[in-house]
Amino acid sequence: MKISKYILGLFLTVWPILLRAQEKSLNLLIENAFNGDLLLDALIDSAQAISPEVNRIKSSRDFVSSNAAIARNSIFSSLSLRSSYMYGTNYAAVNSSQIEDQGSLITNTQTGFYNIGVGLQLPLNQVINRKHTIKAGISQIKMAESEIEKTKLLVKQQVIEYYMELKLYYKLMQNSSLNKNSAEINYTMAEKEFLNGQLTLDQISRIQEISIKAQSDYETNLNRFQQSLLQLKALTGVDFYELLNTIK
Repeated sequence: MKISKYILGLFLTVWPILLRAQEKSLNLLIENAFNGDLLLDALIDSAQAISPEVNRIKSSRDFVSSNAAIARNSIFSSLSLRSSYMYGTNYAAVNSSQIEDQGSLITNTQTGFYNIGVGLQLPLNQVINRKHTIKAGISQIKMAESEIEKTKLLVKQQVIEYYMELKLYYKLMQNSSLNKNSAEINYTMAEKEFLNGQLTLDQISRIQEISIKAQSDYETNLNRFQQSLLQLKALTGVDFYELLNTIK
């Protein structure tokens, strides 16, 4: 029984120390990441990759690109390969070198003929407009690519805005945490002085109000920090703390 009480007491003593050490280690990691903005590029890349608007414009660009390819290849639909074979009598003039006085003899022979060729049937207006159609398709592709870059820039700006808010609220949360802890210590000491008759009721009431306000400020900044974390995750699709582990 005494051993169990000893182990329990040791656990209750050591556990808070471990929690504080872990929290301190996490805070140092966060501060290191914020000071060097080590996660910002990864957050921006992730947000741009999953952005519905960016992906929509990319699909539109691919659609236009496919139509441009169809326009370029449409001429091949009018090309045709033709061939034929004919067999029949061919009248040919045959010169006789042996019977010079009789001149040329006309003879008929049975021969075969092969015909092969390529044909193109395309209206003239399509031939003229094909160049302009291809040029219009290229212009549409360039416009879509410009829209992609523009949308990526807007996403980048939004990520930076959320990220900077996250840094601000983290700093405010840390400062308000220190103020809260200090106010709690002061109130604990004031309670003892009040019980010893060293403080009046008005004095301890003011100290208590300061402690309550410090606690409220901390909760407010903590809530804002957590809200910024959720907004950043919704925009980037990445959990901030999971991404933080990659820079250890």
